[in-house]
Amino acid sequence: MLTNITLHNIASYTEKVNFEPNTINYIYGSNGSGKTSLSKVISSCGSFSDCSLSWEASQMKTLVYNEDFVDDNFGQSKNIKGIFTLGKETKDAKQFIEQKRNRIEEIKGAINGLRSTLEEQEEKEETETEKAVNTCWEIKKKYEDLFEPAYTGFIRSKKRFFKKCLSEKNSNEELLIWDEIKEKCNKIYNDSLKRYSQIPKFSYDELEKIENNEILNKAIVGKDDLPIARLYNKLNNSDWVNNGLKYLNESNSKCPFCQQDINENLKNEIENFFDQSYSEKCKELESFKNNYINYVSNKIEELKDIINIDIPIINFEKLDIQIKLIQEKYKSNLNLIEKKLKSPSIPIELESFSEDFFNANEIIESFRDTIKKNNDIFDNLKEEKMKLDSQVWRFITNEIMPTLDKYQDTINGIEKAQINIKKQISDFENEKKSLIKKVNEKESEVTSTLHTVNEINRILNMFGFTNFKISQAKEKGYYKLIREDGSDVKGTLSEGEYTFITFLYFYYLLKGSTNESGLIQDKIVVIDDPVSSLDSSVLFVVSNLIKNIISDCQNNKNGIKQIFILTHNVYFHKEVTFKGTSKNKSNQESYWVIKKLNDVSDIDEYSENPIQTTYELLWRELQDIETINKATIFNTLRRILEYYFNIIGGLDYEKCINKFDGEEKIICKTLISWINDGSHFINDDLAVHIEPETIEKYLGVFKEIFIRMDHESHYNMMMEKCDLT
Repeated sequence: MLTNITLHNIASYTEKVNFEPNTINYIYGSNGSGKTSLSKVISSCGSFSDCSLSWEASQMKTLVYNEDFVDDNFGQSKNIKGIFTLGKETKDAKQFIEQKRNRIEEIKGAINGLRSTLEEQEEKEETETEKAVNTCWEIKKKYEDLFEPAYTGFIRSKKRFFKKCLSEKNSNEELLIWDEIKEKCNKIYNDSLKRYSQIPKFSYDELEKIENNEILNKAIVGKDDLPIARLYNKLNNSDWVNNGLKYLNESNSKCPFCQQDINENLKNEIENFFDQSYSEKCKELESFKNNYINYVSNKIEELKDIINIDIPIINFEKLDIQIKLIQEKYKSNLNLIEKKLKSPSIPIELESFSEDFFNANEIIESFRDTIKKNNDIFDNLKEEKMKLDSQVWRFITNEIMPTLDKYQDTINGIEKAQINIKKQISDFENEKKSLIKKVNEKESEVTSTLHTVNEINRILNMFGFTNFKISQAKEKGYYKLIREDGSDVKGTLSEGEYTFITFLYFYYLLKGSTNESGLIQDKIVVIDDPVSSLDSSVLFVVSNLIKNIISDCQNNKNGIKQIFILTHNVYFHKEVTFKGTSKNKSNQESYWVIKKLNDVSDIDEYSENPIQTTYELLWRELQDIETINKATIFNTLRRILEYYFNIIGGLDYEKCINKFDGEEKIICKTLISWINDGSHFINDDLAVHIEPETIEKYLGVFKEIFIRMDHESHYNMMMEKCDLT
């Protein structure tokens, strides 16, 4: 059924009106207020681009009784489409069809229940998705400053970002730890990335050979075969004696220590002890020292040159520390060599630079590797960015993996439930189609247009319409209107007769179909002013027929799912809404009033039936001076005075006028004059436009008429009754 009707830019609905109807809708409105426009929108919404209809479940067939229906389907002098219904003699067929219809209704209820469950599952899916989307978005914001280049295309949409996370969930890309990916992002996403020259390699191949020279751990002494050698070796003071020789030469062959004369033989023996071999070994030691200094100092300079290179991507601190360690050890080794030079007979062992140079080389190789990676990235920047983008998404999805896993498990369960529900709906739909097909086949076997002819003519005779009837035409499946003698009516029906027969036709169309099948279609019924020109007895009949339609709607019969009853006739409205001894309004019913103020229509809902009598309605029009219709206020005041004083009160016009003076007398005379004239020729559509301040003056005189003619109590009663006080 319809759940919402939007009226806009059609007739007097110049402002948008949203109308949310109930199952049964009683709609009152004066002529020209906008009732027919509402019925046309329901009948053919597609013809009005700014109007719309919202349906619960699926769209239904709409049957509208209004002038358009009469013009399109009925004519006094033309054949009319027959209405196929089940005749009285088809008891077994009726029972068959009724059983199938009941099953179809059960299926519809089951389908509606399943669709409600499906909607719940869809809402649950939306809720779970929203939770997961928000979690992913928080992660996005957490790393946004660093990962922003990888977010391109996903920055402004939570849902797109979430879908990207799901798509990357099973990525095989390498998973980097935070420090690794942070460093890589700072490099690759950095616009200052550039290429650097490579650092030279560090080689120390000669170190082992230099450090292992035998001269260092060999004792350098004189000849062993001289008599004096035994004493030197015993005292281990050959270095001491050697250092003293220079003093012997300067002391004129006197002992530098005891000042005794040294004979020539002893002197020769001492000098012979430090022979050519000894001198050569001392020279060899001196040469080693020079080579050692050159080699080590050059290596230190090589290392220093490296740390002086300007490469911002490298931290040289480790190498600088290593150089300082080497320099300290270098000083220590030089001291040992100097000691050896002073005392050649003492063996020494230098601290090796092997481990130090190895560590330095490892550091340099790490520098070289850093530069190589940087240059590789620079040379393949596009590919590296793509790879890093993948690693970024791998990092993000790994952090929210529990959320993604839980979400997918939940959604998989929901989707399985949805598939199961949709299958059940599909099975029910197929069963419903099969049943409808069987019903249509059965209907086509037993339906006829004759039963409707008999029923319509029976009602016509019952209410005195005996000078015409409906009959089957020669053309199969059509009706025609004829006189008692069988002749065509040829457009001679009165307006009341024509209105009544067209409504009877519509009434039976709701129970049947213009085709041999299709009687069980769900439908929405709209009845727009069916009693414009009917007398009170026929008004009663039409009202009761409509009550039958309402009952069918309430009890889900004949496929009637929703009904709209629109009228301007107060008596018809009261009759069709009359509930006898029951005063309670069903929760399926709603009361509406269509009003047009300043040529703009609107629809208001009321909790109780707002329509009483015509006289009460006239008083209600005075409810609020702010909303009074300026075009009809004079007519309203005149009709109240005319109805009350002519029919109830017995107004003496001259006496009434003479109770006023000045401007008030003129106003009173104007109102009273309209009463006299209005009874003869002034119709209800008379319109006089006045200003708001004038309205207040006329309302004041209107009240004073009742007061000065001793009818104030009636004025007060009506004002209070209509909630106007």
